[in-house]
Amino acid sequence: MPRNSDRGSKLTELAVEYRAIDALIPYARNARTHSEAQIAQIAGSIREFGFTNPVLCDGDNGILAGHGRVLAARQLGMDTVPCIELAHLRRTAPGLCPGRQPTSWR
Repeated sequence: MPRNSDRGSKLTELAVEYRAIDALIPYARNARTHSEAQIAQIAGSIREFGFTNPVLCDGDNGILAGHGRVLAARQLGMDTVPCIELAHLRRTAPGLCPGRQPTSWR
């Protein structure tokens, strides 16, 4: 399969790296909130299946997507979580962050 650079695309190669939970910065204006029951469900899923969906972070360790997963991981006593850094994204760019999508997209 050709790499993104081989096709002349501006897509970025993604790499998963583990980051300390305490280093991640939740977005104060996150549009999505999670009840304790939802956090418990997410924690149960992580416990049963592992951490299958990495947290998306900006270049400053700000959480773009995955607030609930981080809370669940903390509840499970995890010290690190898998993350994908998307330093080229800005939280203010509409439609780039899952919590900022129009309701009709969800």
